[in-house]
Amino acid sequence: MPHLVLCGTVDFRRATKELDLGVVRWGRAVIKSSNLWRRSDGDALLVDGVVVELGRPLHPVALVAVRDGDTVVRLWPVVEVERTQAVQRWLGVIASGLQRLGCGAVRTTNIGAEVLGGLDLELDLD
Repeated sequence: MPHLVLCGTVDFRRATKELDLGVVRWGRAVIKSSNLWRRSDGDALLVDGVVVELGRPLHPVALVAVRDGDTVVRLWPVVEVERTQAVQRWLGVIASGLQRLGCGAVRTTNIGAEVLGGLDLELDLD
């Protein structure tokens, strides 16, 4: 499962209001995040996205949650979606937005550098 682990946590209430991911072009793909929902306990977000490649839309949902004092960005396993490079790039866009709101560097990820390149992500990979 593609994921990024960011050092530290973010204020999910603030992220729900201020996380501006906009529309991003990446090669032939158009990547957009449309809605965010905060979990009732306040410790997680769901982010709804649309990734269009070659005229074919994919509808991923990301789960942003705290684990062991860090913030994890990954695909929500309840929604089946093809894990294309553009979908993985969308996760990187979310991580970049979370860093602008106070999350730290990417501690670990299984997403390749060719997918994350150009996102200005702060990295502190092991």
